[in-house]
Amino acid sequence: MPRLKQLTDEEASSWVRKLFGKVKDGLGVMPTLFRCMANSEAIFEGFLGLNGSFANATLDPKYAKMVILRTSELNHCEYCVRAHTQMAKDANLLDDEQCLNARKGIGIDDKSTYMLKFVDKVHKTAGFVSDEELNKMKEYGFSDGEIVEIIGAMSLATMTNYLSHVAEPDLDFPEVPKVS
Repeated sequence: MPRLKQLTDEEASSWVRKLFGKVKDGLGVMPTLFRCMANSEAIFEGFLGLNGSFANATLDPKYAKMVILRTSELNHCEYCVRAHTQMAKDANLLDDEQCLNARKGIGIDDKSTYMLKFVDKVHKTAGFVSDEELNKMKEYGFSDGEIVEIIGAMSLATMTNYLSHVAEPDLDFPEVPKVS
């Protein structure tokens, strides 16, 4: 049973209903976690705005999804791992095996594998990565902007991961294999 209210369309303000409509148009569904987040119009709107900014990002969308999957795995968020696995598959970004590998820290190529190691370092050190690690990202071809976008994807994932832990929304995405 959810620990925070999952707003129904009827309970939501007219503004939140409009935001729900945008989410449904984009995803085809209205995730229960977003219904919990919508208890704060300001946070819900801000989250959707930052999330939407990834449409204009320079980071490869496959890489962004891998960052979100890895971060959600590191944060032990079953809800987000399920949701982003399904979203990656629905968008034809990653297949089941690639999603599972991203959760394990294994990319689809050497560049993305190092990126996921960088995600691990950022997560473990709360962002206090060494010059060597940052320079290695640049050697792999990541621009400063892409590095900022990786941190942004981690931040968005962490927000929803923590909200999921607190809210315990109904699980409305298919189960995925556990990482061994």
